[in-house]
Amino acid sequence: HYYITNNLSIAMNTVLRSMCRASGLANKLCRLPKSNVPNLIPSTLRHSVATIPQVRHMSNDSTLMSALNNEILHEEGAVSYDSAPSAEPSDFTRSVNGATIILQKQYNNETIRVELDLNNNTELAPAEDDPEENPPQYLPSFKIEISKPQGKLVFSCNYHMTTEEQNLDQFVISEVAFAGPGEDDHVAFTTDFGNLDYVLIEEFENYLTRRGLDAEFSSTLFEMSAAFEHHNYVNFLKNVRDFVN
Repeated sequence: HYYITNNLSIAMNTVLRSMCRASGLANKLCRLPKSNVPNLIPSTLRHSVATIPQVRHMSNDSTLMSALNNEILHEEGAVSYDSAPSAEPSDFTRSVNGATIILQKQYNNETIRVELDLNNNTELAPAEDDPEENPPQYLPSFKIEISKPQGKLVFSCNYHMTTEEQNLDQFVISEVAFAGPGEDDHVAFTTDFGNLDYVLIEEFENYLTRRGLDAEFSSTLFEMSAAFEHHNYVNFLKNVRDFVN
C-alpha cells in the first residue's frame, strides 16, 4: 500500500504541475508542495531510524574517560594541597574509615575523641570580586567527645570563614551536649553554645585548651581535612575511571 500511495501522489503532482505550467499560472497560482516521501514512512519506523545514531553515540564512553583523565591530571597537578594527607594534630592517633577521620588520645582519666566526616564539609563560596580562579576550599565540621565513666561532653564544631578573612587558628563551637553513661549523644539534650553566658563560654573554651584543643590543633585539623578531601577526591576519580573502563 505504501508504494501504491506514493506513486499516485507523485503522478498527481506531476499532472497538476504540467497543467499549471501550460496555463502560465505556475508561479502565481500553483504553489503545490513537493512530495514529502518521508511522511509516508510509518511513524514507528521513523522513530527507530532517528534514534539509532543516538543510541550508538550514548554507548561510547570514551568522552567520559577523557574527561576523567583530564580532571585527574588537573587535580594531581594542583599546588594548593599536598598529594598525601598531612599529619594529624600532636598527641593524637588517627584512624580512617572511608570518609570519616577519627582522632583519639588520653588525658588523665579522660578519652578525647574527634570525629570528622568529609561528606559533611561545606564549600567556601569564592569572593565575587576575585579575578583569579582559586581551587575550592571546604570547611570541615567535626565533633569533640570528652568521655569519663560519669558520661561525656560533646561539642559540635566547625569553621566560620569568609574569603576576605580566614582564621584557621580558631574553630567555632556551635552546640554542646552532655550524655550520661550508656546514653547516645544523638538523643541527649543539646544547647546552642552561643546562647550560653559569656563567662561560661570562655570557661568551656579554656577547658578545651587545657586538653590540647587549641589554636595549633585547629589549624592542623583544617590542613589535614583539606589534604584528605583532595586525596579522597582524586581516588574517587580514579576509581570511577577504572569502573567505566
